[in-house]
Amino acid sequence: MRNILRFTVRYRVASILIIIQILGLSITYRNSLIHQTFFWERVLTNQAKWHHFTGSWRSYFDLKDINNALQKENTILREKLNNGSKLPANIIDSSQFKWTCGDILYSSVNLKNNSLILNKGENDGLTPGDGVLGPKGVMGIIDKTSPHYSRIIPIIHGESRISGIIKRTGHFGTIVWKGGNSNKAEIIDLPLEINLNSEDEVVTDPRSNIFPSGWPIGKIIYTIADSSNHTQSAIIELFVDYKKIQPAYIVSNNLKSEYQKIIQP
Repeated sequence: MRNILRFTVRYRVASILIIIQILGLSITYRNSLIHQTFFWERVLTNQAKWHHFTGSWRSYFDLKDINNALQKENTILREKLNNGSKLPANIIDSSQFKWTCGDILYSSVNLKNNSLILNKGENDGLTPGDGVLGPKGVMGIIDKTSPHYSRIIPIIHGESRISGIIKRTGHFGTIVWKGGNSNKAEIIDLPLEINLNSEDEVVTDPRSNIFPSGWPIGKIIYTIADSSNHTQSAIIELFVDYKKIQPAYIVSNNLKSEYQKIIQP
């Protein structure tokens, strides 16, 4: 104890200066948008590099599952190419979107606001607002980019809002996540009068300018009626497994600026 007091007295001036510097830097970063942007860009880049290193080992052990998923997807795509007349009428022409392949390096599933890290960024032409699809369905939307990496807001994020439709009936609602199970979400604001069935598939909305329409999101497990508001909601099982390191497909709408311009009042 005596040595600690002696050390404190001897170096009190240096200790005070260090404390003042730490407080000054803290105030600067808290109030300066430029410093905050630089700080979070560094954090995102370093975090992505670390998860790229550790994720490479995890992805090695997932190669079998990934290969099986890709084989199934290729089979479906080939079937659609060979049966063009059987495509749903609400599928948007894929030429409207620019497609980029990437890999998910990191994903969190146990937080209130989860996120994914993608190994593609500004140098690959990606921008915030681009949609991200997985081998089995919709993953989320990019909200931040650096030259080589991007952060994705997935469906399992407290502030995520994605429009979806019931494939069988065509009725639309909003998909939200209220925490808990990372494999389940909720589609809300559905009309009370429609008859929903378990196993009904939920797909992307043709009105969206983020995703091609008709892409799978999940399937209904059970419904919840709200007679006071004349609406109902449904708990859906998501097709994407966020607990796996997996490939991703980034879609950038070539007509986004035109769409945003025409909907402005």
